[in-house]
Amino acid sequence: MTAKLPPQPPIDLSSRNPERYIWPVTDPLWHIANTRGPYATRFGAMRSFGPLASARFDPHPPPAGDHPTERVLYASRDLVTALAERFQNGREIPLHQPTVPIVYAWRPTRPLELLDVTGLSALRLGASQLLSTGPKRHTRSWARAIRKTWPTADGLYQSSMAGRVCVALWGPALDSFPPAPSFSKLLADPAQAWITLLRNAAVQIRYEYYG
Repeated sequence: MTAKLPPQPPIDLSSRNPERYIWPVTDPLWHIANTRGPYATRFGAMRSFGPLASARFDPHPPPAGDHPTERVLYASRDLVTALAERFQNGREIPLHQPTVPIVYAWRPTRPLELLDVTGLSALRLGASQLLSTGPKRHTRSWARAIRKTWPTADGLYQSSMAGRVCVALWGPALDSFPPAPSFSKLLADPAQAWITLLRNAAVQIRYEYYG
C-alpha cells in the first residue's frame, strides 16, 4: 500500500509525540544565500516573507507577505546536500547568476531543538515520510500546525531529496547564530580548489555544472 500524506494535519496536534532531535554545537550547518535580488540576505538573517510556493516548510500564514513574527532558513549538514537542495529544480549548478549566491557554513552557538518529521516520528504526528517529499502546499499546512503547537521549537529535522539531513530553522533559532560564519565563499569564486570541489559535488549528485 502506498503511503499518503494527509493534505491537512489533525485539528489538534498537542497529543502527538514527535521525536526531538538535538543538533549539537559541534555539527556545522550549510546554507546558500543570495547576495542580490529580492531575497538577498546577510548571514544570520532569516526570511520573514512567505510562504513561498517553492518552499516546503515555510511557517508563514497565507497569503504571501511579510510576517515579522515568522522566520525561516533552510540548511543542510553538508555542502553537497545544500547544493542539491538549492539547485534541485533545474538540476544544474550555474556559477554566475544575477542573485550572486554565497555559501555559508557555521556551528550554532547552542544546541538546537528540532522536531523530527522523518520516519516513525512523522507517523506519530499523523503524517508520513512524505512530509519530506510530498506536495509543498500540503507540507506547509503541516509546518504551520507544528509551529503553532510547539512554538519554542527551533525548527524541523527533515530528510532531503537525496535522503540526507536537512533542517528548516524557525524564529526561535535566531539567537543561535554566531557573529560570523566559519566558512563563507561566493559560489562563483574563481579559486581552483573551490571550482574542483563544486565539480566533484555536481558529479556526486548528477547535476550539470556551468563554470
